[in-house]
Amino acid sequence: MLKGSFQKIDLMGKALSGSWLKNSAIANNIANVNTPGYKKQTVNFEEVLRNQMNYNQNVQMVKTNAKHIDSAYTTDITVETVNDTSYRVDENNVDIDVENAELAKNTIYYNTVVNEVNGQFARLKTALKINK
Repeated sequence: MLKGSFQKIDLMGKALSGSWLKNSAIANNIANVNTPGYKKQTVNFEEVLRNQMNYNQNVQMVKTNAKHIDSAYTTDITVETVNDTSYRVDENNVDIDVENAELAKNTIYYNTVVNEVNGQFARLKTALKINK
């Protein structure tokens, strides 16, 4: 029971880290909404988290030859710059309405995960009291 609880907390910790990084990228985008030539940044943490959650459920790919295609599985959360769009003449591609909506969505997500972590710790605390 405890091993599964700690794995769940570890996974939620990674979700919080990714969400915090995404929040930083969104804040950076909002701060540069009027900077000519600025390109918005995105964070791939949802994809990484999905991969982590499905890792044990999927068939694991093994690369036996250097010419084989790499697996789509990644554990690295990265910040990527979106260079292929521009909404304005000054080449800036930040849409303030989209960024504000993403910020609200990410804040709700972050708070939800924090509540889950707190609940998980409360369950562990209860389990430890029962077993005394």
